[in-house]
Amino acid sequence: MKKINIIFILAILTFSAANGQFTKLGGGLGYTTGFPFHQQTWDANKSGHYDVSVKGIYELNLPVHISPSFTFFMPHVTKDISSKTSVTAMMFDLNGHYVFNSLDNFEFYGLAGIDILLAWKKETFNGSSSSKESDNALGLNIGAGTCLKMTEQIDLYLEAKYILSKYDQFMLNVGVLLNLQWLSKNENPGI
Repeated sequence: MKKINIIFILAILTFSAANGQFTKLGGGLGYTTGFPFHQQTWDANKSGHYDVSVKGIYELNLPVHISPSFTFFMPHVTKDISSKTSVTAMMFDLNGHYVFNSLDNFEFYGLAGIDILLAWKKETFNGSSSSKESDNALGLNIGAGTCLKMTEQIDLYLEAKYILSKYDQFMLNVGVLLNLQWLSKNENPGI
């Protein structure tokens, strides 16, 4: 009986995914509270506070969207007389969006998902010798966002989320999304 239930659930998810489509693609900039690398609070172990991200929206049905994204955190560089230290990170996200209202020009959604954070620290001593450390963390994120339709082609988005992991942090991102459905409607096959 359990096998039948699992097969039934997988069939529903596959059917939903087959009927879905990528509707938006874009990117933006963000601010984050950052995190201490290996939970060490020295200034040289802090991550950067600014990020650049790329994201897409895959629409399963009206209230549910899936949003994969990639975020690169700008390095935090610390220098002193004999050494230079930088902490850099990147993150892969897979979020689910639940759209609470879908008006013509405005959309508000809650989000929840998982992420993988990859972080590394590089120290250079006296300009020659160096050491590298790396770490990764699996996390959960929860938050909310909004999309505002500027034109038929472009939406602005604002997203706030909190990441629960070994490297907890709060993120605020703003960016632009290109409406891929508009592109497919306006293709001219005769050219």
